[in-house]
Amino acid sequence: MTSRVRFARERMPSPLGFYAERHALELAGSGVWRSALCPFHGDKRPSLRVNVETGAYWCPVCGAKGDILRFHMTMLGIDFRAAIEDLGAVEEVCR
Repeated sequence: MTSRVRFARERMPSPLGFYAERHALELAGSGVWRSALCPFHGDKRPSLRVNVETGAYWCPVCGAKGDILRFHMTMLGIDFRAAIEDLGAVEEVCR
């Protein structure tokens, strides 16, 4: 019997915990969209917008955008498989 890994989206961390705790972004404001200093360029004033419900992010200054996985992959310089493993979002599937 062989086993393989599948992406288990339901095991992804919560967006608020992920951005604030895992990547130490100081999220300012209230509501669904919060602001933070963008780690992808030399930000002096918070330009990164983070959706704390869906995990989406967008920076109108440098154009960075994506979701939790894209953010994690870019920040750590890792691929999809490494990112889901690092975030604990994998499930072994037996065949």
